[in-house]
Amino acid sequence: MFSFLLLPQVLISAPKVSTALSQSIDTSGKPDTVKPNQNGLQQSLPIDTSTASVKTTETYIQADTVQKIDSVMTETEDENKLTNTRLFIYILLSVLGLVLFFFIFVINLFKTFHKKRSTRQSLLLSWNLFFIVTIIWIFIIWGIVAAFWTVPSFMIVMIFLFIISLIMTIIAVKSK
Repeated sequence: MFSFLLLPQVLISAPKVSTALSQSIDTSGKPDTVKPNQNGLQQSLPIDTSTASVKTTETYIQADTVQKIDSVMTETEDENKLTNTRLFIYILLSVLGLVLFFFIFVINLFKTFHKKRSTRQSLLLSWNLFFIVTIIWIFIIWGIVAAFWTVPSFMIVMIFLFIISLIMTIIAVKSK
């Protein structure tokens, strides 16, 4: 409640104090002398205005030395991208290999196995050998040539198929 009464007095007296301070500063060039104010009292703090200097910050603008690269002038990197042409070549190599292995393993080896073994066992052996060689051929074409051997999913599928084919071959050899 008392603060409301004191507030108008402070606001009114503030300009008077600032005018008294401005009259008490000696601007004659003597930095340490102070004139007495209206009451005859000297200021206890001398103000030195002659040594005040404004510090400016210097900014350095560095020239742009980065060479801009034009996309037309850049050389194309030979990335291992699977284009349509490469995909067609890989599929064609895979199919040609499978046809060759079919004639070698299924037709010719069946005749060889059938001389000493039963028909069922000869068929199982010839198809299982075809399956093993096909998996190896697919690994060579798609894994090494097409560079899919670093892809984990491809390697997992190849290992799984190879293990299945070995198990089927063992079963075919043991059967009568």
